[in-house]
Amino acid sequence: MSERLLKKLELGCGINQTPGYLHNDINPFDGVDIVGNPWEIDLPDHSLEEVIALGLMEHLTYEQFSMTLDKVRRLLEPGGVFLFDVPDIPVWCRYVVDHFDGKQIQFSIDHVFCTLYGWQRWPGDEHKSGWYREKLDQALNEAGFTETQYGLQPFQDRSIARRRMSRPHDAHLYCQTRA
Repeated sequence: MSERLLKKLELGCGINQTPGYLHNDINPFDGVDIVGNPWEIDLPDHSLEEVIALGLMEHLTYEQFSMTLDKVRRLLEPGGVFLFDVPDIPVWCRYVVDHFDGKQIQFSIDHVFCTLYGWQRWPGDEHKSGWYREKLDQALNEAGFTETQYGLQPFQDRSIARRRMSRPHDAHLYCQTRA
């Protein structure tokens, strides 16, 4: 494996791994390099320049989320980047209320509930935490991350794309923060 690959890690990659990264998941899907919980990854401290987690963090309890942030911060070299996304819970809750108030929403109500609670296709595919910007800021600050910014640009700059990223109504908080 190249030295460059050893510097980038994708947490919770599932079956859609991002090229150019080492891949972690709790399930031994094809292409997963490190099977296990993201907060238990056994790599040297300060050994990574970048960690991504797409569609993972909401699958963790608040305690697991915190432990994962602590692990990622230790794994990243100083100034290293952590990029992740989570559903924007206030928006998805508004979709539920709007649906039951008889308003038209962008998705089926089943899609909205799956975004809130997970798609439950395999073990670990349930959502265990919900996030909004202020709650994320607090968790990141407590873990010692700095220079947090929200938006798609850092993902686009790295050619990281998922279908939800092209649909603004598929409301997610896209976060980049530094160790």
